[in-house]
Amino acid sequence: MKTNPLKSLVPGIVAATVLAMATSVGAQTPPAPSPAAKSPPAAPMTGHHKGSDARAKHAADMKAECQAMMAKKQEMQDKLQAMDATLDKLVAEMNAAKESKQPGALESPMAAVINELVAQRKASRSMMMEMQPAMMAHMTHHMQRHGAKGEMECPMMKTGKAPEPKAEETKPKM
Repeated sequence: MKTNPLKSLVPGIVAATVLAMATSVGAQTPPAPSPAAKSPPAAPMTGHHKGSDARAKHAADMKAECQAMMAKKQEMQDKLQAMDATLDKLVAEMNAAKESKQPGALESPMAAVINELVAQRKASRSMMMEMQPAMMAHMTHHMQRHGAKGEMECPMMKTGKAPEPKAEETKPKM
């Protein structure tokens, strides 16, 4: 009598499959905790808000730095306005001397205007060179904190565009 080879093979395959599944299921379940391995109760998280405290401190520091830069900028603008007033006075004196018919009356006021222009240009350049590194460092701090949009969050950058010079200011008065 001939027996079908599958009849003897199938129960062995089924048994092997059941055994493999039983071992894999056992590997997936966690072992029961032993009484000695219990962890102590979790301590309260006292420092989990430190990141927001650090951010608030950094924001306050940046605000103070922005205000200091704005004060320096305002101081420089005030100095430039004082320079302009001095120059306006000298130009008015020069123009008044031009009306005079005396020979050589125009040379001294012209020399005063030229000397003042040279002195003001040197002073202006010195102020700009002094302010430039501080300004670059300030903008770098904004960029490090907020990326490319950081510089636009600075109040110095939100002042808008510079005013156009008046028509009478663009032409020299002589």
